[in-house]
Formats: sequence, structure tokens, C-alpha cells
Amino acid sequence: MKKIFFLTAALLLLAQFCFSSEQQKRFGEKISFTTQDGVEIVGLYSKPSSRARRTFVLLHGLGSNQEEWQAFAGSLIRQGYGFLSYDARGHGQSIHARNKSTIKYDQFGMQGSEWAKMISDLGYAVKFLRQQKGIDKIGIIGASLGANIALVYSSTNPDIRPLVLLSPGISYAGIETKDAIMAFAPEKGKKNRPIAIVSSPDDTYSYQSSILMYKQVTSNDRAVFLQGSDSNHGVNMLDKRLTKEIINFINKY
Repeated sequence: MKKIFFLTAALLLLAQFCFSSEQQKRFGEKISFTTQDGVEIVGLYSKPSSRARRTFVLLHGLGSNQEEWQAFAGSLIRQGYGFLSYDARGHGQSIHARNKSTIKYDQFGMQGSEWAKMISDLGYAVKFLRQQKGIDKIGIIGASLGANIALVYSSTNPDIRPLVLLSPGISYAGIETKDAIMAFAPEKGKKNRPIAIVSSPDDTYSYQSSILMYKQVTSNDRAVFLQGSDSNHGVNMLDKRLTKEIINFINKY
């Protein structure tokens, strides 16, 4: 009887350990890079399955952190894509500056230079992929504030493709998109740039912003508008259906 009891207990502990390990599984290896003004940006990186597959930079929303991308990162990996997610300056673990001071996003104010620096921070992330990891095929997927940052940066870097914007806005924290979106409008003699704009109908500000943005690029045959559910915002839109639609979109490019 004792043997059966201890065997059963051991099996239960093993099952609990396996379940716990599965829950704790995280995608990507920890990396970091330093911005021009000395902020250490902390992220996670997973290489693509081959040089033919792209690596996507994943940008989170205001007040969040890179962990919000973990489920979607798994979907990218299963398709053979690489990814780099990171905590934006003042968020998560990216709070240490060169002078050993601590920076927090809730001290940045409603708008200003710290928010604007997030655009150049994205440039350093791209530079990290190219110089440290030898990656030359790069796309960007941004959520909420991250979507605005992704669009502004990509508007002046045409080699970035495709671009996916989850719940962008006309303006978040002073990062405006009305001029940047025009870089994705058709231009005579140039190949259209692929862009997906994604928003939920009851997420009023983002949805209205997204409709206005899509109208500027609607004649671009590589531009699509995808719809989330209810009032879901940013990565919260990424249910099974929408994840599949986004994967189908990026698989084309």
C-alpha cells in the first residue's frame, strides 16, 4: 500500500512539474542594447529558421511591456520567423540610464522628448539585428503607442517590410501618424509597401483613426484593413482568427 501511495504521489508531483514548466515556457533569449543617450533596452530575441524568413520587431503599448507579445511570438516561431521584442524606455526592465538614474514612463508627461526618443530606440533595435545578429530581412509589428512608433520609423526606412499596426491612433503621447502614413500611399514608379492596419469597431478613437489612415492608402494593393472584436485594443485583439489573418498577411511578403 505504501509503495502505491508513494508512486501515486510521485506521479502527481511529476505531472504538476511538467504543467508548471509548460506554463513558464518563454520564447526568446534575453538580450540588451544601449541607446545613444545611454538607456539600456532589455529584450528577447529568437532567430528565424532560415535567412529566407524575416525577423519581426514587436513593439508594445503604453504602460505595458514586451511580455504581452509572448503568445504571438510563439505563432511567429511556428511559422519559422524570428522576433525581437523589447521593453520600451521607461517600461519593464528598460529603466536604467547611463548616469545610473532610473527612468519611468509615468514621469515623461503627456508628450515630449522621452516619447519621441522611442522612435530612434527602434532604430537601435534594427541596428542591433543587422550588426549583432546578421539579420537583413526585417518587419515591424506595433501595438497602440508601439504602432505609432513603428509607422513613423518605417515611413523613412523603406527597406522595412511588412508593417502591421494594431490599434494605431492619429496621435499617442505626441507621436503623430498623419504625415507618416503617406509613405505607404502609392507612388508612381515605385513598388507599393505592404501594410496592415488593425482595429476593433468599439475601440472608438483607434478605429476612427485607423479608418482615416486606411483611406490614405486604400489604393495601395498591398494595404489591408483587418478588424478586431468588440472594443479590444492592441494585442488584446489577437484571438485565434485575427492571429491567423495577420500570419496570412505577412506570409505574402
